[in-house]
Amino acid sequence: MFRIHSNIVINMIRRQVLRASRRLLSEQNRDPYTLSFGCFDRRYWSWKLVDYPEATFQRNVYPLAWLIKNPNPDLEVEGEILSEAVQAGLCFAAQIQHSDGSFDQAFPHEHSFGATAFLLHSLLEAYRIVQETGSTEFRIKIERCLMRAADFLCHHEERHGRIANHLAGASLSMLTSGHYFDEPRYRERAWSLLERILEYQSPEGWFFEYDGADPGYQSLCLYYLAKIYLLHPDRQLRSKLERAIEFLSWFVHPDGTFGGEYGSRRTAIFYPGGLAVLAPEVPLARSLMRFMLTSIAEGRTVTPDDVDMGNFAPILENYLSVLEKGESLYEGDGPPLPCHLEEVLRDFPHAKLHARGTARYYAIVGVSNGGVMKVFDRHEEKLIWNDGGYVGQMTDGRYITSQMTSLERTYAVTPEEICFETPFYSMRRSAPTPFRFLILRFLNLTLMRSIGLGNFIKRLLVKFFISGKQTVPLKLIRTIKFGEKNITLIDKIEGRLSLRWLEYGRPFTSIHMASARYLEGKAGSPPRKSKRVDVSALQGAGQIDCQAII
Repeated sequence: MFRIHSNIVINMIRRQVLRASRRLLSEQNRDPYTLSFGCFDRRYWSWKLVDYPEATFQRNVYPLAWLIKNPNPDLEVEGEILSEAVQAGLCFAAQIQHSDGSFDQAFPHEHSFGATAFLLHSLLEAYRIVQETGSTEFRIKIERCLMRAADFLCHHEERHGRIANHLAGASLSMLTSGHYFDEPRYRERAWSLLERILEYQSPEGWFFEYDGADPGYQSLCLYYLAKIYLLHPDRQLRSKLERAIEFLSWFVHPDGTFGGEYGSRRTAIFYPGGLAVLAPEVPLARSLMRFMLTSIAEGRTVTPDDVDMGNFAPILENYLSVLEKGESLYEGDGPPLPCHLEEVLRDFPHAKLHARGTARYYAIVGVSNGGVMKVFDRHEEKLIWNDGGYVGQMTDGRYITSQMTSLERTYAVTPEEICFETPFYSMRRSAPTPFRFLILRFLNLTLMRSIGLGNFIKRLLVKFFISGKQTVPLKLIRTIKFGEKNITLIDKIEGRLSLRWLEYGRPFTSIHMASARYLEGKAGSPPRKSKRVDVSALQGAGQIDCQAII
């Protein structure tokens, strides 16, 4: 376990926030004589490489506004500069807002529920801080923008998937808007969204993120729900949050990393804000947060230094919640985390995630994703096995994989063994091209101007890039045996398929997920060499056995 004094940890995180805030001032267009004054999408206003500004980047007004309220001389930026940047950012958000109150994230005329949900809370919190310094015209403009966004969230739904963190963000936005504008229908909408989120929660403590459980995004969902709890403490909500924290605690790794390829969205970003809010009341939240704050300070997990602008605002906002609590987060004791126990046995059969541990190792198995497995040496606190499953290439150039999320996969589990079978799937590997962008922009400017048609096409895109499953005539039967000192992996592959190569034993991501694949852990660790399968023998006999001892 990492040991750094609490004040050193908090100061190191504060330096990360200040460093990130300086970066924001470079990302934003602060030239008042330009058309895009206040825009945070540098690809749009500076490089001019994209044809529309991504609205969610405007969430970054809140960290800058927070620094006005909580000045720090180490930033070496005058409050007047920050105030102008925040007001310009708010005005640009209003400038790019659609008349129905929505905003775009992935493409023009998207009218995104998620983008609007996330933006509203950040814009409102930033506006609260600078409203007194703005002109009457500024206040009218921004309040009209905020109310239009809230009205949009009242009358529209997100229809392309079950995404708990989006609904939680929307609920928080509607609740804070209801309080600020004293509007009962906003509050009613907030509670109806919250009820739906809590209905999504599995008895095991996890929330749906598309096709299953994803610890990374659940830590973000927890942040929004914890903020709601802070505004309206409720015994039932607290019980749900405690269950969510208990689930998350199993996916903290001995080396300080968190989550990853075994989650439904393959994310490894840890968002500490919800735990910081709940730490005074929930002992396990204290334990989890303190360990991960040390990991953040030491750069052992994903931090603002590692992410791009797409995730910059939410992770930075979470860090602000940590700084607001400061060293008070270290008051009181907490129980040990699972990764620090010498004997670990925990099954989440609904999520199809499993934890096993001995004095020598700590292991997470994602049966839901086709047997993805991470194994850590407990004494050396390092990753020793990181297997994303099988990936291969057919002779016609197409790729196949065993890594595909399914909560319907049948399997047998005991304390000593996990055995399951899964088909192989076609692996979608796409990249943008000028022709594809031409088609997409044609649709954006025509059919997808309709919110209904746009949501329909968006569902098709999600099915193609994330949730679509097309099997191939190859099957994996995997048996994982857990011993006291070693784990034995026994695979049998059955079927005949014309393959150039097939391998396993390295991490990879089989779906499109922009928030996955950030650098984590020790950057100096070399990539583990994958294990190749004799595809000629497989083709000849119709089956082959593979084995590894970890």
